[in-house]
Amino acid sequence: MKTLLITFSPTGTSRKIGESVLQGLAGENEIIDLTHETAVSKTIPEDVFCVFSVPVYGGHPAPLAMKRLEGIRSDGAMCAVVVTYGNRHYGDALAELGRYARRAGFKVGGGAAFVGEHSYCTEEYLIAKGRPDKNDLSQAKDFGRKLRQKADSQDGSKTETDLESMQGLHTSLLSRWRFIAGVLKIRRAKGDIARCPIVDEAKCNHCGRCVGLCPASAIAPQDECHTDSGKCIRCCACVKGCPQGARTYPSPFAPLLWRNFKHARPNRTVL
Repeated sequence: MKTLLITFSPTGTSRKIGESVLQGLAGENEIIDLTHETAVSKTIPEDVFCVFSVPVYGGHPAPLAMKRLEGIRSDGAMCAVVVTYGNRHYGDALAELGRYARRAGFKVGGGAAFVGEHSYCTEEYLIAKGRPDKNDLSQAKDFGRKLRQKADSQDGSKTETDLESMQGLHTSLLSRWRFIAGVLKIRRAKGDIARCPIVDEAKCNHCGRCVGLCPASAIAPQDECHTDSGKCIRCCACVKGCPQGARTYPSPFAPLLWRNFKHARPNRTVL
């Protein structure tokens, strides 16, 4: 069976999970990485099993990821939809990605939500630090094996997965209340909230690494100390990838997420 991973992964997390799912599926595989592609037009044939893997932003699939998926269509290929979330909640992201896949002509045979290190994770606020770990990747590979078994079975290849009824994550009322109250407090505050990463110009040596990492072309060559806030999607790929540590994103939401969602969240799969 031919397999195809289509991913959008600024910090590499979603791609890493998607590749582990491909390992479980086995077979001849191909990867289309839309992180730095602005336009891809492709029709996936029916004999290919496709895996979509994208990050969650605010309970939804990353908007830029969904925009870049617009040119991907199929004539009835089976697929699995996978989202990675930063230890709070994946919200409606999985169901929304499944709806896209069906509109695009795919048959959705499975879905999964995996935990990945949050974009706002720092050494001070360890939001899902180091995830996905070995155990997460092992679970992703096992999910791929189960997808393969379903695709190979006579009945399974015809059975689509109901993502809309997938059980949500449990969050204590206290954590939810504290988080909502904290968000409202931040939004009501008169101080400015950074809309994009900031740069310590004394540390920046204009190596251009951030330019290549940015999926939204928000950083121009030779102008690495400036970020276009209108284009920036706050994925923090430039922050995590800067060799000099010159970039930071002091989001007020980081301590709020860390305080209320410290406990490791589970991965969820459905077939």
